[in-house]
Amino acid sequence: MMENKIKCVILEDEQHTSRLMVNYVSKIQQLDLVGVFLSPIELLNFKGLKEVQIIYLDIQMPDMTGLDFLKSNCINAEVIITTAYSEHALEGYELNVIDYLLKPVELPRFIQATQKAIEQILLKHPSKIIQQFLDVPNYLMLKVDKKIVKVLIKDIVYIQSDWNYIHVYTKNQKYMVLSTMKSIEESLEEFSFIRIHK
Repeated sequence: MMENKIKCVILEDEQHTSRLMVNYVSKIQQLDLVGVFLSPIELLNFKGLKEVQIIYLDIQMPDMTGLDFLKSNCINAEVIITTAYSEHALEGYELNVIDYLLKPVELPRFIQATQKAIEQILLKHPSKIIQQFLDVPNYLMLKVDKKIVKVLIKDIVYIQSDWNYIHVYTKNQKYMVLSTMKSIEESLEEFSFIRIHK
């Protein structure tokens, strides 16, 4: 799994919408949901608030509205508003929210808004993204005939399963390794490999 995921929280007092948003967040690999809160006061008391990078923010909530929460200037995250009331859109944009989702929130719009937020985060913190890719090895260490062989990911053409073995085909060579397809898939999940057969 990729480290340094983007930390997000959901601030929503409607149970149905909250569950829906949690489900949507789980579909986006770059996100790490670190909290679901029922009111702005709860979120303000959250010790990890400074590390949060995306907030999915409902407007109509107890104690303090989402807009009042935004005006408090206590956050340094990208904000995506979720509300049933379109009349707050202008004020939201004046407060520099990244997007405005009307309830019921649909998955395509959720993904679109989230991608906008992620792009904004990457623009502000490019070094974090570069570090993510530096942290991912660009090779596999394979045990072949009692020796350890280093195989560059870019040289792998395809991999084939054969019972308890896998065959790794590179541009110039074939390696037979005692391993499972599941294990090799986990090693390659950060790269553009596609499984074409069960």
